[in-house]
Amino acid sequence: MVPIWIAAVFLALVTYYVGQDIPRKEAVSVAAMADVSATNFLAYRQAVRNYITANPGATGTIDDASLVPHWLPGYIRRAEWTNLITGGTLYIYSTTVLSPGTVGSISQKTAESILVGTKNPTTGRLQTATGNDTGINLPAAIAGGALVMMGL
Repeated sequence: MVPIWIAAVFLALVTYYVGQDIPRKEAVSVAAMADVSATNFLAYRQAVRNYITANPGATGTIDDASLVPHWLPGYIRRAEWTNLITGGTLYIYSTTVLSPGTVGSISQKTAESILVGTKNPTTGRLQTATGNDTGINLPAAIAGGALVMMGL
């Protein structure tokens, strides 16, 4: 009888671990990766802003070689970030579609700014992290579904 009881307790613990603990750890890991990605994105944006402050007439895409002096010490740029200055407006955006967690994390870090979101592939307009259409048309150079942050 005791071995059956021990086996039942062991089975219950394994079931709990597999059913509860592993998914929770995976969710924490995904949230942490989204937070790191968001922080990296915002650091990239800050470097572009610093470049624009030093070069107020800048337009087009600012290349990495020009941004290096403005990066924070130890900053490692992720390949999917890029920028565009057109019509006096700065756009920092991703060249790939990112997880909703990254978009949500950036939105939280910017106090739910309506200038942060994704490009709606159908309308071509900025859509907030909560899915609201801002009515702001984005440049064609930005791919549908890309993470976008506007403004200085």
